[in-house]
Amino acid sequence: MTSHRPTEAALAGLLLDPAVLHVPAWMYVQNHGEGVVSFVGSSRIPKGPHPLRYGSERTHQLLVGELVVRPHYAIGTDVLRGQGLGGLATQSPDLERFLEHGEVILDPHALCPVRTP
Repeated sequence: MTSHRPTEAALAGLLLDPAVLHVPAWMYVQNHGEGVVSFVGSSRIPKGPHPLRYGSERTHQLLVGELVVRPHYAIGTDVLRGQGLGGLATQSPDLERFLEHGEVILDPHALCPVRTP
């Protein structure tokens, strides 16, 4: 069985890599069949140019590499079915609505601001 947890060597590499960034983020993950998902999300910082732009003035950047996710919480729902990734990218998460049609599936640090009844 493959583990997707970072190894000690991978974690050490992250600490030593000058290109690694830690930014707040949210993302939608959508199932596309066996072993395939799409995701779209957002990150916002209070001021200045966003570090994920890596100093570029261009409108878009294609980043190829690895994504390290440190979830604060995750909610599973079907309420977004049929919206497509473009629709997901243009709306902010509605936690209460998601929970009406889903549930908290991960909350390792008890940070989810809305609870399942």
